Amino acid sequence: MASSKKTAPASARSSANAAGVPPSFDLREDSLGYLLRRAQVRAYELFFENLGALELSPARLTALSIIATEPEINQATLAKRLDVAGPSVMKLIDALEASGFIRRMAVPADRRRYSLVLTASGRAMLDTLRERHAAYEAELSRRLSAAERQQLIALLEKLIA
Repeated sequence: MASSKKTAPASARSSANAAGVPPSFDLREDSLGYLLRRAQVRAYELFFENLGALELSPARLTALSIIATEPEINQATLAKRLDVAGPSVMKLIDALEASGFIRRMAVPADRRRYSLVLTASGRAMLDTLRERHAAYEAELSRRLSAAERQQLIALLEKLIA
């Protein structure tokens, strides 16, 4: 039988103190940032459990998926899509190219620019990734209904907009 005792919200608990002692500063009670960080840690743990054997970091996987969906994307556009600085995207591109998943192709109209294209090996890796990533996403959201998962995605997108 459920208890009828109601618990005050975390904000009310931390501000009420009969002894006059200042409220605690326990971020575990009511901190969005703390919970987001814990969720990120859990997401990374699951990511590497499900996809770690493929030796792709979340950033490399995301870059590979963007390159796959935007044929002949250039390095500057990829950096914008990932919201990272030029040197960081160069490291990603170098790693994906060294793995044989992508190649740089000179842009005929501008010899200073390169487009990024998937190789046959990159396409094969994406096929493997689709299945494993679906399992990862299912495990990550297993305690959420489909509607809750979509709501969480929408709320997180609001935070980063």
